[in-house]
Amino acid sequence: MREREKITTNPLKGLKEQFSRLLRYRFDEKNREMRKRFLEEKQRCNARGILYSSETVKAMHKVLKTEFQESVDIVVTTAIDVISKNGLLPAEKKLQMLCSEAISQRKDEVEALYLSAVRPIEKGLLNTTLLKPYMSLRDFYDLQREEMLISLSHAYGEYKRHKGVNLADAIKNRFLNHPIVAWTTVVLTVIIVVATLVGKIDGLLSQNVDGDADVKIKTHEN
Repeated sequence: MREREKITTNPLKGLKEQFSRLLRYRFDEKNREMRKRFLEEKQRCNARGILYSSETVKAMHKVLKTEFQESVDIVVTTAIDVISKNGLLPAEKKLQMLCSEAISQRKDEVEALYLSAVRPIEKGLLNTTLLKPYMSLRDFYDLQREEMLISLSHAYGEYKRHKGVNLADAIKNRFLNHPIVAWTTVVLTVIIVVATLVGKIDGLLSQNVDGDADVKIKTHEN
């Protein structure tokens, strides 16, 4: 009930708070899985007698990329889950900014976890020059961020279609933090639409009247 009140009182702030909180729960679970997978890779390489080698670092880096890719999906899913739960329709640009900020923070988080796990291996190597490309996500981050924005756009479009947004809903959600402006815009839009319809009806009636007059004139002439 309190979460719902936050969203109602200040929609955009409440949306960000719920989004961040749910995302934190989901990422905490992913972090546990990632640590487990790092350990599994170390154990696998140790069993092969290559624990302190570039092969171990490369294997762990592959785990990092997979986990980050899955994190991108989680960010998009969480964003749609939160707006769906609260029946909101924020501007897509706002949602993109929210998710971009989240995935940037997630990058820093997973890289820190990765480096913490891989540093002992790195220190055991004589030559670490070839490991530089495997010390961060580098260009993979930029690619995944773009992929995230594409996925978000598709998911958001599907959500809108499923929600069946009408004109009034779209306007009200466009001005989430300005309810007075929203309702004023809705009223003005309705007035304009009605005025347009009335104008078209008057035009049609005028055409009919003119047509009837022409018919009467031709009848008299005959």
